[in-house]
Amino acid sequence: MSDHDKVNIALSNKPPQGLVTAQRMAIESAEKIVHETMPGETEKGVLSRLENCARAKGAVGFWTPTVVGFGPGSLSCFPTDKPSDRPLWNIDIGHVDVHPVTEEGWGGDCTRTIVVGKHPRHHEILSTLSRIHHEVLSSLEPEMRACDAFQLFERKLKTTPYRLLDRLENIGHSLSQGGSYEDGYLNRWNKSVLKGAWAFEPFIGTDLYGAKIEDVMWFGPSSCVWVK
Repeated sequence: MSDHDKVNIALSNKPPQGLVTAQRMAIESAEKIVHETMPGETEKGVLSRLENCARAKGAVGFWTPTVVGFGPGSLSCFPTDKPSDRPLWNIDIGHVDVHPVTEEGWGGDCTRTIVVGKHPRHHEILSTLSRIHHEVLSSLEPEMRACDAFQLFERKLKTTPYRLLDRLENIGHSLSQGGSYEDGYLNRWNKSVLKGAWAFEPFIGTDLYGAKIEDVMWFGPSSCVWVK
């Protein structure tokens, strides 16, 4: 992509169609697998189904490793985490995090949490996270800084019994065609103005379990669009 094309994309209030296609691929794959995953399936088995699902939807690869974690594995979600033979129990919580790439080099990024069984605390944390995530994304404004977006989340998290589990202490990162992290992370230190695509991925929990949700926002000159 030429520098001229990059400028034109950055000046658009609408997310590029390539980004929309990649993100729909990620969302549809993650949500399908979460809906279909059954107790007894292993992290490795679900990873294979998840990546096959994304490829069937048009993914030509993945820009960073797919992550699947169940039970104790719900406490960490990082590209270096290797899915294991750990099975999903019949009262359990976990997550899937997938990053498909299109032929044009656009990457999607979506995490969804799996809850099986009737443990009230598992359902409670997912409900709380879903509410916070929606409230934060609905409160974003054009020209907002990364640190200000993080502060929105942090204020809401302080009203809950949970803590941030991300080992880098962030709730997301920049995302671009053919790259990611170029403008840094959504944390308390990054003063970059939010432009283009940013993945919001709040990850919260206790010492026993965690929950994570991830979606992508597009920041144009005068609008913020939830890419779905």
